[in-house]
Amino acid sequence: MIKLHILISKSIKWPLKVFSACLLGLGVMCGSAFAIPLSQDMQQSQAGVQRVSDWRALVSESTQLSDSEKLRRVNAFFNRTIRYGEDADVWQQADYWASPLETLEKGRGDCEDFALAKYFTLRLLGIPEDSLRLVYATQSKTGQAHMVLGYWADAGTEPVLLDNLENGIRPFVQRDDLKAEFAFDELNLYKFDHAALQLVGSVGQLPNWLALVQRTKREASELADATAHGAQSGLLLSAVSLEH
Repeated sequence: MIKLHILISKSIKWPLKVFSACLLGLGVMCGSAFAIPLSQDMQQSQAGVQRVSDWRALVSESTQLSDSEKLRRVNAFFNRTIRYGEDADVWQQADYWASPLETLEKGRGDCEDFALAKYFTLRLLGIPEDSLRLVYATQSKTGQAHMVLGYWADAGTEPVLLDNLENGIRPFVQRDDLKAEFAFDELNLYKFDHAALQLVGSVGQLPNWLALVQRTKREASELADATAHGAQSGLLLSAVSLEH
C-alpha cells in the first residue's frame, strides 16, 4: 500500500536522466552487448533474465510507433509480465518503491511499481515529460490508496490512465472507481480540479523516494563501471545484447 505523506520543500531532481543512462548502458538505444552486474537473485533467475530480454525487445520494437500504440504496448507488457504483490511479501517492507530493473528482476510489484516502470519505459520511448504524470488516487468503494500513470496528449486535454488493474486504457472521466487526489511529474506537484490540474508546488519528499533515487544512481554507476571495464559477470550476453 502507498503511504504518501507529502512534505512540500525544495524540488528534487527526478532521476530520469540517471535511469536513462542505465537503459542506454543496457544497449537499448545503441545495440551494444555487454554483461550487467546484477544481483545474485537475478543471476539465478532464468525468469528474470527472460523478463529483461522481453522488455528490451519491447523497447526496440516500439520506438517508431505512435504514442497511442506505445501506451498500449507498454501497459499490456507490464500488466502481463509482472504479478501483483504487496511490498511486505515482495520486499519484506511496509512500503518500498522499486526501480524498474528491480521490478523486472522480482517479477512482482504493487501499484506504484507498475506505474514507475511504465513511466520510465515510455519516457525512454520518447513520450514527452509534460505528457506523463504519476497519479495518486483512492479507490472509490474502499478508500484504498492506488497509483496509476496518467497520459495527457495535449495541455488541457483529458488524461487517460494506465492502470495495473485494467488492461484497457480509459479516460480519467470514465474511471468512476477512482478518485484522483494529486499528480506529480519531474518537478511539480498538482491537485485535481475535476479532470484539470492546478499547480500547488514543487515535488517534495515522498516516502522512499530518495531511496529510489539513490538506488537508480547506484545502478547507473554499476553499469558505467561494467561498460568501462568490459565486465563479463551478471546477466548473460544473450539476454542483454540487442542486434539491429
